[in-house]
This record gives sequence, C-alpha cells and structure tokens, in this order.
Amino acid sequence: MDTAELAGYLDSLLEHDDWQPLDAAYDGLQVENSGEVERVAFAVDAALETVEMAAAEDADALVVHHGIVWGGLDHVAGVTYDRIQALMEADVALYASHLPLDAHPDVGNNALLLEDLGAEPVESFGDVGGRDVGRVGLLPDAIGFEEFVDRLESCVDREAVSLDFGGDSVQRVASVTGSGSDFMEDAADVDPDVFVSGESKHKAHHLARDLELNAAFGGHYHTEVYGVQALQQRVENEFPLETMWLDAPTEI
Repeated sequence: MDTAELAGYLDSLLEHDDWQPLDAAYDGLQVENSGEVERVAFAVDAALETVEMAAAEDADALVVHHGIVWGGLDHVAGVTYDRIQALMEADVALYASHLPLDAHPDVGNNALLLEDLGAEPVESFGDVGGRDVGRVGLLPDAIGFEEFVDRLESCVDREAVSLDFGGDSVQRVASVTGSGSDFMEDAADVDPDVFVSGESKHKAHHLARDLELNAAFGGHYHTEVYGVQALQQRVENEFPLETMWLDAPTEI
C-alpha cells in the first residue's frame, strides 16, 4: 500500500492536525521512503538501534513514539545524520507520534497504562495549549500504596521508584507516562491518591513532599510501550500489512 495512505490513517486516528501546534515534536511522517509499504515495524524510539533492527527485518516503515525531529531541523549532522542516513539507505519511512499518543483515549499511553493497572479512566488533566495530556483512573477498590507499587512493577516488568508522601491507600490514580514530572502540580489539582509516570526527575522528590502526594515511576521506556503496541494492533486489523514489534528497552 501507499506509505502516504498509512500516514494519513494514523494522522487522522491520532488527531495530529489539532496537536501539531502544541507539540515540541513533529507528529507524522518525518522521513519518507520510496512510497510503498508492506512491512511495518513499531518501537518506542527512533534510535540507530531500532532503525537497524527495522532494516534487518526488511521493514518499509518504522512507527515510533519518540522520533528524530524536535522543534524543527536546523541542520542534519552527527547522530541525526546517522539515523536519517540509515533510514534512507534501507528505504525505511519514519512515522512518529509524541503527545497525541500519550493523550489518546483509546490507544494512548496513559489510558492503556491505567487499564493495565486495573483503573478505569474517568477524566483528563495536564493542559497543553487547550488539550490535556494526562489521565485519571479509578481502581474498583482502594489498595495500599505498597501493593500499588508492586502492581505497577508487575505491569512494566521492572523496579519502580516510589515516593511515599501521601495517604496509605490508593484508588484514584493520575498518570502522565514518560517524563511527566512537570505535570505533578497539575495532577495534585485533580486530587489523586498517587501520581504515576515513567522517569523521575530530581525535583520530583520535593514536589511530591510539598504536595503531600504519593508518586511512582515505572521507567520512561516501560510506561510508553503501550501506545505504539496499540497502534501496531490497529494497523494489523485495518490493513493487509505485516507488522513487528522491536523491543529496545532503556534503563531510564
């Protein structure tokens, strides 16, 4: 099928036209290929590692959450050149979706992480130019904070960083996956029992303490596999294309 048709489908699904003015990343087709696609690879990051993995799988396109165009491209050199060169030499198109894939109510990282935790999404928060990035979910029953952290670790399959500055029980969960510490104050405004994100910044400790808020961080990569894997399933269901998941986890 035509690469532009696949990109157009994803653009529409993820509402890129509405999000693009708000996002630091370029959402959509970042690097073209020769125009046709039969095999599509999905990964969290557009790193040289995942580009080479996609090429080794004879993929025609790579769909990611973190692309290579952030705030425009002033020049193509260094690592950016290496990644683009590898894409072009293998004739692999690159498609990226950043904030839209965090916020989407069905295939978004936050909604799906909450679902995996057993929480039903009930509202959104974390305004970015008039649209919300984060989501709040409600567990069917309150559980202890330590039990919640254990559940998060089971979901993301890695050890979590936890900050125990709130109440002893958890039912209302606020999520901004990835590097979401900047949204902790926004989360406090929706009165959660715990704030969940991926990557913990230094300032998160003092923010959580000052806000009297529990927080748990399950890893940037590990909290953001959800969206791209959901996109993979959507593409499989919608088009006669072969797809593959490229797992390239980070320690952050």
